Amino acid sequence: MRELTGQRAIISGATGGMGQTVARAFARVGIETALFGRNEDKLSALAEECEELGGSAITVTCDISKPDDIPHAVERAIKNLGGLNILFNAAGISKSGKAHEVDLTNWNAMLDTNLRAHYTLARYALPEINKTPGGAVIKIGSIAVAHATQAMQLVVSRALDGYADCLFDDVREFGTKVCTIRPGFVDTPLVNADNKDRTKMIAPEDIAETVLFVLRMSERTCPTEIVLRPQRTPYKK
Repeated sequence: MRELTGQRAIISGATGGMGQTVARAFARVGIETALFGRNEDKLSALAEECEELGGSAITVTCDISKPDDIPHAVERAIKNLGGLNILFNAAGISKSGKAHEVDLTNWNAMLDTNLRAHYTLARYALPEINKTPGGAVIKIGSIAVAHATQAMQLVVSRALDGYADCLFDDVREFGTKVCTIRPGFVDTPLVNADNKDRTKMIAPEDIAETVLFVLRMSERTCPTEIVLRPQRTPYKK
């Protein structure tokens, strides 16, 4: 099992349910983190919590939906952490709408946050990550299916899948892992639970354990895609 103490990571979407939980898990195993998010108060509170857990965390207030903000944010993270080994992308928004009715502002916001931000973050983080074997780019994907009002969710999911496939071939010889984790319903505020039982959803802690599993994997192997589904259906009968 690979030792993770002293590794350095950027977490985008750090103030969300999965991002927060992964930040805490990183703190427990000694991974130093740069927490990316828009809410400075929430970031500061999480950084303090990471310190209490024995880790080290800095905050980087950044709106990743604005690509021009990302290079400076990544540069600041690398400078303050003293390097970079891991990029974990948990940021994302969801905007539904039928193709002939949707407010295109919402769909463009999804493209900026869920797609453009991911490849822009990677572009500026990877030169540093690739310096040391054993680095990783891990993102939260989705189990996307085609149905009404969800066109842009599916567009983004398929685009990111193609990007991740090519990205792995771009960086594999540096020893950098690329993995997409695809969870079903996760118990976070983003999920509408009106017709679902939250106790049967995937826990954010399960996501964190999966991320650590990828990071601890032998340098000879890369799990490029992991699908997680609730053991029991969360839909109420």
